[in-house]
Amino acid sequence: MRYNLYLAETGDAKGGGRFIEEPDQVDNFVFQTRGGPLDPFEQALSQALTAAFDAGAFEFPELVAALNAGGSRAPDGAAWTEPTLDAELDRLGQALFQPVSGGIAA
Repeated sequence: MRYNLYLAETGDAKGGGRFIEEPDQVDNFVFQTRGGPLDPFEQALSQALTAAFDAGAFEFPELVAALNAGGSRAPDGAAWTEPTLDAELDRLGQALFQPVSGGIAA
């Protein structure tokens, strides 16, 4: 059963006319997808960041303080600092924006 009649079954038919993109002419980036589940560290960090945001921490120094107050630790086991949190978020974010080549995923 096809749920989206406008989604091509192969890469050849998508794009052009009333369609949004020409897949052979754009770099497609993985977004909101991962190659696997979060590892335990990533899961703990995501939960700690969510709790910090829920508590009203939005500025970077507030996030660092909230993470440390909640018991979250950097990958090396030390308390978070602004540079270590920045580096870790950058490392995790880089993995989300890698170009993907090839056709449409099944």
